Parts: sequence; C-alpha cells; structure tokens
Amino acid sequence: MENKVIILGAGIGAMTMGFENAGCSVVAAYEKDRRAIELYKKNISDEINELDQLWASNLEDMPDIDILACDFYRAFYRDLSIAGRKQKNARDVNNVIKLILDYRMPKIICFFIPQACLKLKQFVQLLDDINSRGYNYKYKLISTEQATGLPIVEKRVYLVAIHRSLDDAFEFPYFDEKKMLSPEEILENKPVEEFYRNVNHNYVSEISTKDTFFCWKQNKYIESDLADTNLIKIPLVRNKKVIRKITHRELARLKNLPDDYRLDTRNKAWMYRQLMYAPNIKIMEQIASEIGNTLKRNILQKSNMMRGQTFAELFRRYLITKCKNIAEEKLCDFKCNVDGKDICFELKIYNSDYAIEKNIKRACERLLRLKGDNLILVIGNIVSKEIKANCFETYGINIWDVKNLLWLFEEYSDIKNEFISLLTYSVDDLQLEIPEPQLFEEKQIEKRERTWEEQLKDIQPGKEFFKEYEKICTEILKNVLGEYLSLWAVQEHSNDGLYCFDLCCKIKNGVNQDFFNTIQNYFNTKYIVFEFKNYKEKITQREIYTTEKYLYKKALRSVAIIVSREGASRNALSATKGCLRENGKLILCLSDKDLNELIRIKEKDEQPTAEFFEAMLDDILIHLEK
Repeated sequence: MENKVIILGAGIGAMTMGFENAGCSVVAAYEKDRRAIELYKKNISDEINELDQLWASNLEDMPDIDILACDFYRAFYRDLSIAGRKQKNARDVNNVIKLILDYRMPKIICFFIPQACLKLKQFVQLLDDINSRGYNYKYKLISTEQATGLPIVEKRVYLVAIHRSLDDAFEFPYFDEKKMLSPEEILENKPVEEFYRNVNHNYVSEISTKDTFFCWKQNKYIESDLADTNLIKIPLVRNKKVIRKITHRELARLKNLPDDYRLDTRNKAWMYRQLMYAPNIKIMEQIASEIGNTLKRNILQKSNMMRGQTFAELFRRYLITKCKNIAEEKLCDFKCNVDGKDICFELKIYNSDYAIEKNIKRACERLLRLKGDNLILVIGNIVSKEIKANCFETYGINIWDVKNLLWLFEEYSDIKNEFISLLTYSVDDLQLEIPEPQLFEEKQIEKRERTWEEQLKDIQPGKEFFKEYEKICTEILKNVLGEYLSLWAVQEHSNDGLYCFDLCCKIKNGVNQDFFNTIQNYFNTKYIVFEFKNYKEKITQREIYTTEKYLYKKALRSVAIIVSREGASRNALSATKGCLRENGKLILCLSDKDLNELIRIKEKDEQPTAEFFEAMLDDILIHLEK
C-alpha cells in the first residue's frame, strides 16, 4: 500500500517528485507562492492549495497520512528567522505543524531545512514540541556533489523524525561518493537567448580555455569545477569558449529535474530563486525510499508479532484441553506435565519458508539451553521430513509442523479454523500427519462455533457496542473464510475516533475457488476490505459511498464486504450496482442472517463457504443493468 504524504511548502514540486519517485502518494500539497502553484499544476498535479487555506481550514477534513514533509527553505525559514521579525507567522508555522501532528499523527516527519534553521529559537522550540509528542529525530548534512556526482557546491540539511510507536530507528541512506559529471553533461547544446550572454567580462578571471563554471569569489568570477548556489551572483559557464550565465535548464539539471519539466522564465530572477532553493530530487527520492523501508519493516514486524502471539494463544488453548499445570517459562514458551513427564514447547511461525532450515537450527540451539529430554519445537510452517530427522539426530529435538498441528487441532474446529486463517497459503492438498512423539489422546468436544449465533444475537445495536460487534464478526469470518483469506489486519482507530475501514484480508496463494479466482482475475484484487456497521436499521447508500473511497485498484484493493445487523436498503443496493457499473468496484452486503447461514454451512461441511459469495456475485452480475 502506498504511503500517503502531505507536503507543506511544495514549491515547484521537487519534493513531491522525490516522494512519488519513491512510490509514495502525495495526497495534499500547500504552497504560498501563487506563481509556484501555477508551475506545480502545470508539471505535477492540480492537488495543491494555497498555504493560507491551511491556516484557516478545518484540519479534521485533512486526509489521513503516513508522512508529513515540509520544505523550510521555501515555506517557513523567513517566517521563523529573527531577522524576518514575523513572530506571529513563526507561531502560525509551529502551531499548524503541531495541529497536524495532533489530528493526523503521521508516523514519520521529513524536513528540508537551511543549516541556520537549527540555531533559531522558534525552530528549536518546534523540535521540542515534536519530541514531546512521541517522535525521535535526527538530521544529516548531505553534499549534493558526493551523493549524486552532479558538479555543484551544495550542502543541505535533511531532518527525519520517527514516532516512537514504530519501535524502529530510521537511518539515512548511505551515499557513496559518485564520479562527478563533467560540465559538458550538464550544459545545453543549443544556442541560448541574449539574457544569458549578457555578462560583464571585466569581473571574469580566466586561466584556461576548457568548458567550466565561474563562481563569484573575492569580488570577481573565478574558474571552478563546480557551480555554486549564489543567488546574488548567478554562476557563469564557459561553453565552447563563450562565457555566459548558467541557464535555468542547466540549473534544473543540477537539481535532477527532468528535461521535460516546463520552467517559467518570464521572471528569470524568480525562476533562479525557485531552483536554487529546491531540494535535489534524487537525494529526496533516496531519503523517501528509506522512510518507506522503515514503514515496511514496522508493518512486517507488527504483522509477525501479531501472528506469533495468535499462534501461541491457539496452541495454549489446545494444551489447556490436554494437560494441567501449564506454565510459561523464560527459556521456552510453555511447559506442562504429561504422564509424569515435563514437556517443553517452543513455538515459531515464520513469514515465509526463506532460510527456514537455518532458522529452525538456530531455534534448536537456543532450546538446548533447557537441557531437558522432552523438547518439542512447534513450527507454524511446513517442514520437510529431512529437516525433522536432522534436528532430532543433531539436537534430540522433535519438530511438529503444520501437518502435525492440523492433525492435533482436527477435534477442535474453532482452533483449527483460526489457525488456518493465520496461514498465507491454502492447505487443501496437505496430508495430515500424526506428530512424533504422540503425547495426547484424541478427545471429542462440542463445536464452539454453534454458540456464535447466540453471541451475535446478544450484542445490542448501537454505536456504544460497535467494538463488540466488530470482534464477533471478525471471529465468525475467520472461522468461515479462514481457508481462503489471511492477514486479518484490523485497523487501528485514531485518537479522535476517526478511522478508515475496519479490517483488511489477503487472498491466500494457491486458493482455487470460483469466487476468489473471479475477483482476483477480473476485479484486479488481492485484498478484501471489510466494514462492520452495528446499526439498528439497514445501511444506506451513504455507507456504500464511504466504503467505496477505501477501494483502490492500484493497491489491488477493489472489493469490499459490509456486514451490518439488518443488511442493505434498496437504495444502498442500487448504490453498490452503480459503484460496480461506473468504477468497477465490487461491494457486497451481508446481514446477521447471512453470517448465521455461513456458520451453518461451515458446520455442516457439505459445501465450501465461498460458494455463498459466488451465488451473490452471480446474482449481481446477471441482473446488472446498463
């Protein structure tokens, strides 16, 4: 999923291009220079607003974001500086940033700042406010010449703050020193207009005839291998023995702006200023990529942690039915007594089978510290017989894998179905295997899913009970669709009570069923969004259009299922057809009655539960009018 970014001080779009080149989505941009806004719209997007609108706007209407980015060169440095004497503006700057943090709590903040900004009292106060809101920050002075190989003397400070809830430390990308480009690779080949040729040669000191730059130093222009960013005395170049001003296009190339970027040179001093102030796009792109990697690592860590915790809880529930005196140990997950023997269980579930043998051996070596004779490593993945045999021979440790766990959980359908929902692949073709050693006797118990209908009925409709409704609906869906869907990523609610969709699931690899094949192949979806509405009345078209906003084909997310107490009204069903007909987005609506029917289908095990959705889809498509 794309990381969403808001940019303050968007300028002519260099920061936006850097983030978007890194795969982020800039959902809103703000700029105070109207001419820069026109240029941004011409080259980037119409999604840019005047900065003054942000001061006066209702921040509750601002979209959810992952990253807040700000260019202090263009937007706020003058307002913050003491020389500017604009204390009110400085307060406005700090306040609006703090309000964005309070209302939208982005995971990461990225600032592009002049080095002098670090010494300004107002900016230091802003950093203190950011830190007090749970962010740790670091900054780095980056040389454009070393990082990109472009022939320009330019050092800029980039600051990144990461929220402590991510439990991850951001590191700036490593910029290995690049081979410097020659002036010929930057300079224009075509003749330039008279403005650039208008140079006072009395202030130019020539010592060679090569193509090179001239920079202002000690009251004259002297030859230099690198251009500088002197706004008062624009750098000169010698190209084919002709000395002239550096052109705006050449300066744009030193910022990594593409040649098809349309510049506005009607006011040449203004255009020079915009280019001088702009961040280098390639550097911005690499920093944005590392920000994205930090967010991906965090998502993966949280996902793995949640899967591990759920796996451990399921196995604990199983152990409770089989033995007494279960204890959690420091050196292993569970210890229990079976027929007078102490058995130690260590649990592991890996995100993929990559390097699984190495990971299992590492886990065995740690487990050996217990120095016991009854050690069992329980793996929530498929493990080959060769690896099992090797680990028992080398370490004396038995391994139970997915095939063994499915055999163990067979008598407890609620545990089995929830375990299957954790897996990222279909288990239809797996042959169940009796674990070695076989510790427990089989025991038949009443199926717990029969009580879900009663639990669902006991929850009262209304906003105050929405969490209970969401929880039981999620449990039911895990039970009836766990063999087809994985991930089960419940969305976190924000502090102000606003949230996006309630649940997102991923279609498992290897699923071979008509409904899921159809939505993957023809609706271009890999993820299904779920929303739960604990309303007393039927949902209306308003809920349909709200859910539609969360569906994005580019994110492989174009199918949603809305679960509500009484199902959808006639107008809501008409709205779902409109979303399908006009935008190709599929929204299915379920009621409590439908959930109960799915529970009965699963309990009887006479047909796949996915056929229920297949019938719904057939009905919609057959009766879809033009």
